[in-house]
Amino acid sequence: MRDRETIDSELRLLAATRRSIREQGRQPSSREADELLDELLAHEAGTSLTTAVDADVVADTRSRGDNAGITPRKRNDVLRRRLGLFAALPLSLIAVAAAVVVILASHHEDSSAQAPESPPSVAPPKPVAPKPPPPRIDVVDMAFIGALKQEGVPVPSQEYVMTQGHAVCDFLAHQPDFGQAVSFVQRSSIWDANQSAVFATGAVVSYCPQYQLASTGDAQQNLQNALSGMQAIQGDLQGIQRDLHGIGDGLPDIPGHP
Repeated sequence: MRDRETIDSELRLLAATRRSIREQGRQPSSREADELLDELLAHEAGTSLTTAVDADVVADTRSRGDNAGITPRKRNDVLRRRLGLFAALPLSLIAVAAAVVVILASHHEDSSAQAPESPPSVAPPKPVAPKPPPPRIDVVDMAFIGALKQEGVPVPSQEYVMTQGHAVCDFLAHQPDFGQAVSFVQRSSIWDANQSAVFATGAVVSYCPQYQLASTGDAQQNLQNALSGMQAIQGDLQGIQRDLHGIGDGLPDIPGHP
């Protein structure tokens, strides 16, 4: 069997010859064209140039067959050749679709490879230590603070007063001298000499009454006055607490609470 290049060359020559014969007003023979087309179909689909030449030859053959009355066998051969050419089209379409799928898959892989890395996880902040609750205020503390306010001693805060009061007791535990304790309060607090004396007296009565013997003279008198005032305040506070308990007992029970 001849190769495709030879067949293509002969088809081009045959097409040129047939055009020349038609220009002269004569009818060219289709036998040689049919034989070349049979060989070309044996080489599968053929090139675009061959297809163009083949279409020209087949069109001329059909025109001549219609005019000269070609046999049914030759007409079937022509149809078979055309169907063979059209049957090759789906294969090319499938090849194009497969190429598109491969290109899209490659592009997707490239996009995945170039995706930015996720930022490193930030360490959670360290938990903040909860603030310690303020010291519990009992009746003694409230009476001490009330006595200071009654005597005109400034009270920055309840915690400040309680801290300074216990510091007075710690000082007397190491040095049982009330006068020195008053000087200690004046040096370590916001109060003047008179206010420090009143404060030290109230602190002894409230938190460390065992050191009352350490005071003498005017300090002893101040201590007694502070003690009387604080006892009166304590009595008032206890009366208020009893009234509150009585009010609570007289209230109806709240649903959902014991």
